[in-house]
Amino acid sequence: MMVRLTTIGNFLSGIGLTLLGVTIGVKALLDALSPAPEQLVYPFYVWIGALGVLAVVLLISIITTFTEVTGFVHPDDKMMSNMLVYMMSIGTLLTFGLLEGTTVTVQGYLFDMGTMIVIAYIFLFVFVFFGGKISAGAETGQTKEMTSRFMIVSLILGVIMAGVYLATSIIRDNLSYGWAAAALFGIAVLLVVCIVIFLGRRYEPIGE
Repeated sequence: MMVRLTTIGNFLSGIGLTLLGVTIGVKALLDALSPAPEQLVYPFYVWIGALGVLAVVLLISIITTFTEVTGFVHPDDKMMSNMLVYMMSIGTLLTFGLLEGTTVTVQGYLFDMGTMIVIAYIFLFVFVFFGGKISAGAETGQTKEMTSRFMIVSLILGVIMAGVYLATSIIRDNLSYGWAAAALFGIAVLLVVCIVIFLGRRYEPIGE
């Protein structure tokens, strides 16, 4: 049952991402034409559909990630499922800024929120790749050694995060919202795909 639930979640994520693509496509088509005022809300209706799908997918993801109430789910399946949820979440957030009536101020808020999500995943990226080295010695009580390493890593990570925020801010200030959102979404997808590919090649004992 749980595996089927994961499959359903992945299928719905695909539908949600498709709806976001349709939203962008319809908006671009309307911008190229001279639509009637009532037609300008069509992209919003499609986006609402994508938002509803996201709510369902997020609920399924929480159930499959944090519980095993109806069976075991392979870690690789969980990672793939949550990768799609992540992509759909940030895509839904950024796509809202393209809709008719969204002000420049709101677009700025949405872009900053998307940037913060990406920055959070940068922390995850660093933890995935270097977590073992950072926490080495914790089992034997070498807390000072671990803290010393974490202090340096935190400094480097802070500089990287600040650099990413600066870069995305420059993108936002020098490009239209649409291009800036596309660039941010591309960075987000590249980041999470790298994490999934790296961990997918790592052997990990699994439960039954």
